[in-house]
Amino acid sequence: MVDEYAMSPAASAKRFRVTGSGKIVRRRAGKQHLLAKKNTKRKLRLSKMHPVSRSDYDNVIGCLPYLKVNRNAK
Repeated sequence: MVDEYAMSPAASAKRFRVTGSGKIVRRRAGKQHLLAKKNTKRKLRLSKMHPVSRSDYDNVIGCLPYLKVNRNAK
C-alpha cells in the first residue's frame, strides 16, 4: 500500500529502470558531491546500477503503476 507522501509515478520513473528480464534497478547514493576525497574504485562502484532489494520491491512497484515489471523477480 502506498501512503499519501509516496513519490509520484513521474518521479519514480526517473529513479528506477526495468531490465530486460523484468528486474527493477536503481542507482547508488553518494555520487553527487564531495567526489575529491572518494577514490576511483569507490566512484566506479557508485556509478553502477544495483537491483532493488526484495524488501523494497513491493513499495517500488506501487510507485510505478505503468511499468511492465516481472513481479516475481528476485
